[in-house]
Amino acid sequence: MNKKIGIGIDIGGTAIKYGLVTDDGTIAWNAEKPTNANSSREEIEKNISDAVFDCIENSKQLNVEVVSVGIGTPGLVKDKNIILGAAFNLTNWENVPLGDIIQNKVNLPTYIANDADMMGLGEFTNSGCKRDTIVYLTLGTGIGGALFIDGKLFQGHFGLGGELGVMPMVINDEVLNWEDVASTTAMVKLYQKQCDTSIIEEVNGKLITHRFNKGETLAIEVVNQTIKNVALGVASYINILNPKKVVIGGGVSNAGDFFIDKIKEKVQLYALRECMENVSIECAKLGNTAGLVGAAIFGLNNKYK
Repeated sequence: MNKKIGIGIDIGGTAIKYGLVTDDGTIAWNAEKPTNANSSREEIEKNISDAVFDCIENSKQLNVEVVSVGIGTPGLVKDKNIILGAAFNLTNWENVPLGDIIQNKVNLPTYIANDADMMGLGEFTNSGCKRDTIVYLTLGTGIGGALFIDGKLFQGHFGLGGELGVMPMVINDEVLNWEDVASTTAMVKLYQKQCDTSIIEEVNGKLITHRFNKGETLAIEVVNQTIKNVALGVASYINILNPKKVVIGGGVSNAGDFFIDKIKEKVQLYALRECMENVSIECAKLGNTAGLVGAAIFGLNNKYK
């Protein structure tokens, strides 16, 4: 195998997904391990470095040389190194110079970026697109996103742009973010407010989707309201950016084709007709490996830029 190999790490609230990825986005080997997100910051750092060492050991089995490490993390990232904060599902995950920490442990150039940006980069790398403008969204516990403008990942003038889920809006005189009304968490909260939770084990997106498919009135109302809220945000980005396509991944999008179809239907109502024309809305293709692929490509791109 002659292609350049990078390590890609995707830090999630439940699991760390990691692997060896070639410079064309092909996964040579991958695995995952628990994040232990509720443990200490030091324990999370150790789990990440253990994942990197696991990759290095497996690279030896494949007889390939690793040249870089890329890590996608929840939160805002400065200088491809320091996690500033806003990673609410990880303990004390703020002001963490993760790039330096990992680089000093494994002696490989290490680059850190927002996890949603890395999901988008992974999808973009495997899409065959070159100079397209594309909006990537992850709909799950919250909403993350990535923007590609003319084929380049857009991160803002100071490197902190692309936080698509925190678009402020006023609903019932309360200032909220888009993800507060359009994520899986929002859908679950809306359902819980109106159902008798004592008769069911756990309310989650999968349960609500199941009940929607069974024709339960409350589930239908909640799903339709969530779809409307998702579509309003998608329409806003279409009006602002007029992209070639909007690609949706994450837990909510896995609810089935009906969800994407309904989003398309509602977006048609809210987006400007001229901006919406020829814009496609699609499901993400790589599933839960997109983040580690994107992180590896990010590391390789920075190593050889």
